Amino acid sequence: MASRYQNITVDIGADYNANVVAYANGSSTTALDLTAYTGSGAYANSHIKKSYYHGNSAAIFNVWVQDISSGIVNLHLDSANTLNLTPGKYVYDVMVKNKFTDYKLRVVEGILTATAGVTK
Repeated sequence: MASRYQNITVDIGADYNANVVAYANGSSTTALDLTAYTGSGAYANSHIKKSYYHGNSAAIFNVWVQDISSGIVNLHLDSANTLNLTPGKYVYDVMVKNKFTDYKLRVVEGILTATAGVTK
């Protein structure tokens, strides 16, 4: 299954919270049932990097499955983590792991634009 592209904007110094949808088998309308991707042995995670080839993560989203049957995954960065970003473009993706098969699936990826602000 190919992941879906979703570009996002994060305000530096602010909290960021958003839901993304995991789609089944290349569909753009059928949500992936995430039952096998929750619980012991399963995980969902997401890293933000300056480029695909950059070794270190600029930040790591807190990720959890919001709605199993609807394929909704929540991404969260608190303000302390967004303060670590410098203005500009980054790449990110969200990976989930099946607890029964250890199969890893990238459900969404895209460009993250970090924007500077006056108030922190």
